[in-house]
Amino acid sequence: MEELKNLQSLKDIINIRYDLVLDKTAFIEKEAGKDKFENITYREIKNKINGLGTYMLNKLNITGEKIAVIGENSHKWYVTYMAVACGVGIIVPLDKGLPENEILSLIERSGVKAIVYSHRRSETIQNLREDLPEDMIYIDMQKEKSDKEALSMDEIIAEGIKMIEKGDRSYIDAKIDREAFSVLLFTSGTSDKSKGVMLSHKNLCANVYSCSCVVPTFGKYTCFSILPMHHTYEFTLDYLFMTAAGGTIGICQGLKYFSKDIKLIKPDFVLCVPAFIERISKTIEKNIKDTGKAKMIKVVQKVATGFNKLGIDFRRKVFKQVQDGFGGNLKYLFCGAAPLDPELIDVMESYGFNFLQGYGLTETSPLVSGTSLKFDANGTVGKAVEGVEIRVDLSKNEDENSNIGEVIVKGDNVMLGYYNDPKATKEALKDGWFYTGDLGYFNVAGNLVITGRKKNVIVTANGKNIYPEEIENLINKLPFVSETMVYGKIKDKKSKDVIVAARVTLDREAIEQKYEAENIPSDYEIYDIILEEIKRINRMLSTYKNVKELEIKKDEFIKTNTMKVKRKEEIKNTTHKDIITLKDVEEYKKKIKKESKTKRIKKK
Repeated sequence: MEELKNLQSLKDIINIRYDLVLDKTAFIEKEAGKDKFENITYREIKNKINGLGTYMLNKLNITGEKIAVIGENSHKWYVTYMAVACGVGIIVPLDKGLPENEILSLIERSGVKAIVYSHRRSETIQNLREDLPEDMIYIDMQKEKSDKEALSMDEIIAEGIKMIEKGDRSYIDAKIDREAFSVLLFTSGTSDKSKGVMLSHKNLCANVYSCSCVVPTFGKYTCFSILPMHHTYEFTLDYLFMTAAGGTIGICQGLKYFSKDIKLIKPDFVLCVPAFIERISKTIEKNIKDTGKAKMIKVVQKVATGFNKLGIDFRRKVFKQVQDGFGGNLKYLFCGAAPLDPELIDVMESYGFNFLQGYGLTETSPLVSGTSLKFDANGTVGKAVEGVEIRVDLSKNEDENSNIGEVIVKGDNVMLGYYNDPKATKEALKDGWFYTGDLGYFNVAGNLVITGRKKNVIVTANGKNIYPEEIENLINKLPFVSETMVYGKIKDKKSKDVIVAARVTLDREAIEQKYEAENIPSDYEIYDIILEEIKRINRMLSTYKNVKELEIKKDEFIKTNTMKVKRKEEIKNTTHKDIITLKDVEEYKKKIKKESKTKRIKKK
């Protein structure tokens, strides 16, 4: 969509792009307390944004201040973001899933003057009030009437609209500095304390245009929003891009409503993360297995995939039942945030879904590269999107024969810097290039392949580099494994020699399907089964990459809201009682042997 190239600010989306589709549905949403999904038009959204912005500017006097927004995905969350960023001040999206102490820390760090929140977060906000400034302004998205506790968002929007009708155009005509600090986003912090990323209108508009070059026809589609919208991956690629393109956004009520909501909304595409694709794939595989025709269906998959490569695509017709489970219109799955197993992509595509892989970071607004439907780039994250330049920095690569280096990025999408952190900014931004902290290389076709995070690399005593993600992908394919975290463990404190350890969580459903209820093995027995499989994997790897220790985590890994494992927290906060090790298995076997011996003696 070439016309999106001329976007100067997010305000152009409201004042120019909306006007082309005023009576079209912008959002399909079921608000809390409502009985059914409702369609909300672009005209309604525009009125709400202008009404809220006008009231904030003239009645609350918070011009140029930071305003936080926190809550579930909703059109009111979007309205808040756009109203603040397009003429009031600096918007600060917060993760609703954070514990109260972390939310308080981010509010204090950013110095917000007002908090807009969903009613479901009212208890959290109430608990934080004692520690917040007395003059803090509170706005409840669902409150019917304003009171001393909080303002009603609906009421102040209505008041703002009345002010506009009387001739107040102070907000509508507000000028935007496209290069000024307008959005403060906190990174999910998988390895370090979250950083505050400062973005401008120029950054975000550049990325909206880049998205349109990857998927130029998506303006006529409906997307299904399931990821938290405070995350820039979800907000830019779903909300900003789709409203700039004139598309429709269907908002899922939550993951537990996924199956029900997707059938009602019937979207054309879904933006997701690998953990979500893995969950969908397992559900489909289970349903196919239950039909008793799994072998026949696998043959059909291969035939359909083969014909598709010849330009004859009948996958959607053959697998109509699978398609109907997702509303019947789902054509595209856009996956990002972490690497996705290429074999899993092949399986999902055989059912008639088309995959787009993307790579990006909060600091790059976020999209850096992406695959397209024009070429086969499975196993990669494609080429740089329009307006972005990517290089692989090999200057600090100790292995002269390796083509793996740090991925660095340049473009209008690159952040202004880190909030109140000049040191981190200086380390990340050098000569116009952003140093991502990710490692990768270009394959022969010129597509970028991400091998992992720089901070995750395990360095052996001999100076060998091991990329955990490579081994994790192999272990994740094991039938009883749900997820894997591979890390370097100091075995000998004197020599400080590092070994490769693998910590896994179990796929309980797969175990139950394999064994009858009364014969389900204990976790200690499952440990032996997985260990044997890992030994088989070790034979496929270079010796220095071999997994030397296995741990089974009893509960889920500690994760970010985009399902990435927080490695440092996982290692630091997991105690021995949370995991099963080889020592535990050996003790369990001794105990069983002893009990068995006691029984035999009693029999005699």
